[in-house]
Amino acid sequence: MTNRTRILVAALSAASIAGAAACSRESGRVPARDARPLDTALVGAGASEPPLANDDYVGLRYESLPAGVTYRSGTVLSAARGGGDFDLAHVTTPRGEMIWLDSLARAGAQPARVVRAVLRLPPLARDERLFMASCDVNGVLDGRVVAIVVAEPGASRFTNIRQAWRVSAARRRFDVIPVGGVTCEEPGG
Repeated sequence: MTNRTRILVAALSAASIAGAAACSRESGRVPARDARPLDTALVGAGASEPPLANDDYVGLRYESLPAGVTYRSGTVLSAARGGGDFDLAHVTTPRGEMIWLDSLARAGAQPARVVRAVLRLPPLARDERLFMASCDVNGVLDGRVVAIVVAEPGASRFTNIRQAWRVSAARRRFDVIPVGGVTCEEPGG
């Protein structure tokens, strides 16, 4: 390799590293209305990926919640849309609020859950709320969508969406989705 080629490769590598760092900084930011960083790591244990450490909860098998974890709300994903028997559990842990994607199984006579993916939720502002399984995407109800909305007093339908994710049970992860076309509604509203 000539000196000129080495210099060109080094310059391209430095530019790639700087670009990746800039993208990383930008992707973890909330839009201009609120400059708090988002802590919404996509965590999952796919077929080829090893499970994460227990303190990240992926791979945890449980019949009742572990000490220090509180159940807030949840929903079962239909087999047709989720690809099997799964649920979403909104929990508070010592590490913050999370949504767990659990696979549902039976261990003998007892039902057992296994955490397959974790969505760490950012702290919600006073005017924000979390919605699961009650959001439309382009006018079609999508029970796999989790969204943070800016709540308006007295409203039962919300169009000001701060962040939205769609769970992929097959890939065992939460994917960020565009907020355009997402509308959430109070269940029964």
